[in-house]
Parts: sequence; C-alpha cells; structure tokens
Amino acid sequence: MVDKSTPEQTVQQHRILTRAAADLGVVQAECDQAGRNKYCYICRTLKPDRSHHCSSCGRCVVKFDHHCPWINQCVNYANYKPFLLYIFYSTITVVWFVVTSLECFVRFIINRNYLEDAIPLCHLIVVMAAYGVFGYYPLGEMLIFHFGLLSINETTCEQAKPAVLKFDFKADYNLGKMKNFQQVFGWGLWLFPLNTSAEDGMHFRIRYVDPSNQMRYKRVIVSAPNNEVTGVEPRSTPSAVF
Repeated sequence: MVDKSTPEQTVQQHRILTRAAADLGVVQAECDQAGRNKYCYICRTLKPDRSHHCSSCGRCVVKFDHHCPWINQCVNYANYKPFLLYIFYSTITVVWFVVTSLECFVRFIINRNYLEDAIPLCHLIVVMAAYGVFGYYPLGEMLIFHFGLLSINETTCEQAKPAVLKFDFKADYNLGKMKNFQQVFGWGLWLFPLNTSAEDGMHFRIRYVDPSNQMRYKRVIVSAPNNEVTGVEPRSTPSAVF
C-alpha cells in the first residue's frame, strides 16, 4: 500500500499513534519508514513487532512469514518449526525414493537385458525424472531457502521488506546462528513437531549496533503476591495485548 500522507499528516499520525501506544502500555521496537508506530488500518490495531496483515486470512499474524496454499494457512511463529520439519522430511522422502530407485537402473546396466527391460526402464526413468523435477527441486530449494533465513533470523516477508527498528536503523534480529536456531527449535526435540521454543511470538531480542539502545526498553519485574517491583531488565519490547 502506497503511503500518500503529506508531511503534516505524517507528523499528526505519529503523534496520535505514539499517544495511543502510551495509553495502552504498548512499546514497539519497530516503526514504519516514516518513523510512525506500526498500525494496521484494516484491523485497526497497533501491530506487535514482526507481525503483518495477511490478505488471504484477513487478519494480522504474529511473526508472519508467508501464507502457504499447500497447508491452507499462514506460516508464522506458532507453526514455523512444524513447517520446516514438514519440508525437511518431505525432501528426505523424495531423495530416498530416487536413490533406492537407482537399484533397478544399475541392475539393468549390469544384466544388459535391453530388450526385456526396455519398457520398465523407460517407466522408471520417467518416474525418477518427475520426482526429481516436481519433488526434490521445489522442496529442496525451499528447505535451503528457509534454513538460510533461519540462520540470519529473518522471515520471508522481512527479506522482501526489512524491519525498521527505532533509534538504530542498522539493528536487526540476527543474534548468531545458534541463538537464531534456538529461537525456533528450542533446546531439544528438534526432530519432533512439538512447540519447544521459549519465545512468546510477541517479543524478540534485538541486536543493536549501539548497545546503549538496548536500555531504551525495560521490563518491570514484579514479585507475587505483593506485586512489589524487584528490579528491571532490558528487553526489546514490553508486554503488549494483541
């Protein structure tokens, strides 16, 4: 959507959105290209960091990656690990089929029964080619692509339109390959489609170029049951309702 706001309207929108976020107790680390708080004009709500509006689903989705027609839903924070495992195991299955099918081809070459095995061999070659082109190629390329995004902690949507972070436009979510991997797969049970991530899908750690910017966001630590404030700790964004 092209922003047709005038400079005066942009300033007024920034003031209104900042006041609304303050009234709701929401602090967003991300902003739009004009420096305004992220707001969805369709859902009419402030958008948490890394969330985007899905035109297919008609709603905003937390840590939105893309809308997948094959699973008929959005790939997002909640199902990104199962999605990666789905294409991983599908790729392994296709590779296993192609490799095991090579046995018939090798047997044909060794036995040299060209006339007798010509028709079955042609069928095998066609099936192997079909699986290779329509099976391994798209799945394998998608697997490599998404694990590449995982290594730098980006989504498909963010690769097309990088996130803009307040106070430090060079900041990003790339914490290092291992920490990026653990944000999605957690500390164990990596090969099982279970939710093992310690993240909540709303708050994300940020790698600031200037470390002092990390202290701009703080979370108050309250001890129950007396609700006494015991300290603060830096955080990318405080709690937000979505």
